[in-house]
Parts: sequence; structure tokens; C-alpha cells
Amino acid sequence: MAQTPHRSTSRVLDIFDLLSTTMEGFTLTEIAQALQSPKSSILPILQTMASRNYIDLDYRTNRYTIGINLFCAGSIYHNKISINRFIDLEMQQLTRRTDEACCLGTLEGDHVLFLHRTDAPDAISCHKSPGQTELACLGAVGKCLLCDYKLDELTELFFKDGGRLPPQLNLYRAHIQMEETRITNLAYEYGEVEPGIQCVASPIRVQDRVVAALGVILPSFRVNPEKAMTAAKALPVSIQKIENILSTTDESLDEVFSLNGFKNL
Repeated sequence: MAQTPHRSTSRVLDIFDLLSTTMEGFTLTEIAQALQSPKSSILPILQTMASRNYIDLDYRTNRYTIGINLFCAGSIYHNKISINRFIDLEMQQLTRRTDEACCLGTLEGDHVLFLHRTDAPDAISCHKSPGQTELACLGAVGKCLLCDYKLDELTELFFKDGGRLPPQLNLYRAHIQMEETRITNLAYEYGEVEPGIQCVASPIRVQDRVVAALGVILPSFRVNPEKAMTAAKALPVSIQKIENILSTTDESLDEVFSLNGFKNL
């Protein structure tokens, strides 16, 4: 029998999740709005967490940030697991939030190479699985990986050595979608790669360079506006956490974002 989450404990963890997405922190009002809770309920929790040094309050800006005690606990955990394991755990959390499978891919030539996937209990089979590839200008993950490319760079990538695109694909229109992704950090597909499979994805950046992309796989038969919105809101939170941990690692990104990196998870 599933247990009902303890409300106060859940709020503490929600605050940790929220503060872990930014270095600038959030005000009481912003935290209350993000958690959809009254400030009168959130403030005592924040005061207790601050008194125990798990969060900090900057009295000049009234912004709360991660505190030294949480940093120490996180540092121990960071040394305990690999970056690949951290990404796997974050993808599992994203799967639980959306009740859908999540996929991670990187660019290999003009194709997306899928590296890792986490499945919900009722996930369906599709090609977005480790070791599989798809043409990068077709799907949401590929549009994220190519979102910084200029049109002439895309032309060189896809048409060099006599390359050809599917007749239904217009590279100029695909480039416009990639430009939108660069601005919004979200890309979408609606069955362009596989009939009945939709996807929403976000790019993962290290030092402003796209190194991978994370997507939520949405089977068309159970997609609704609420589910699509949940995925679009949850993705940036997971992306920020992954980018934060990547910014502190000494591990080789080429090794992290490889099939071998996720092989033994």
C-alpha cells in the first residue's frame, strides 16, 4: 500500500529541490509561488532551515540560497557517486514526476545517439533507447543538440558528401524550430520520427556549449495538455541540476556522455 507523503517533510524537500536550481536564490514570495503554498506556511520552515545552516538568507536581497550544511552533505554524496549515476537518478526522478520514459542523447555526426533511458511502469517501446540513433534534425532531442547551429553549418552537416534528407523535411523550417529551442530551451516533436510518439526535450550545456539533451517520451494516445505542461515544467529543473553538477566535475565529458559511461548502471 502506497504511503501518503508527509506534507511538512515534502515542503522541506521541495525547497531543497528549488534552491538547487540556482546560485542566485529565491525570495520568500518566489518560493511560496513556486511551491503554490502560502508564505505563512513556508516562512517558519525557512527560518528553521536557516537556523540550522541548511540554507542561507542574504539580508540585503532577502534571497534564500543553499547553506553550508547542505553543501557539506552534498559534497559527501558527490564524492560517493559518479556523474553518470547522478544523471541516472535525476532521470528517474523526472520519470516519476511525469509518469513517462525519459531519454538522454548526444550528437554523433548528423545523428542523435541515445545513451540512456529510464522507464515508467507502463512505458511503451520506441527507438529512443540506448544504442539507437535517429536523424538529428527530425526529433526534439536532435533539435536541442543542434540549437546553436547556423543554417550554413546545418547545410554543411547534412549535405556534405552527397547527403540527402527525407523529402518531407525542410531544413530551413527545422532551423527555425532550432532557433526557438535556443531561446526557450524546449524542443518538441509530434510523430515526425515515429508515428504515435511525441517528445519534449531540453539541451544540457556546459560552459554555454550543448553537450547532450534530455527528453520526455510522450505516447500520443495518452498525451494531454496537463501532461505536456508537467513535462515542460519539470525538464528545466532536472536540466539545471545536471548542469550544476557537471560544472563541478573533473570527469571527462566525452566519457560521461558515452554508451560506456551508462553501461553498468
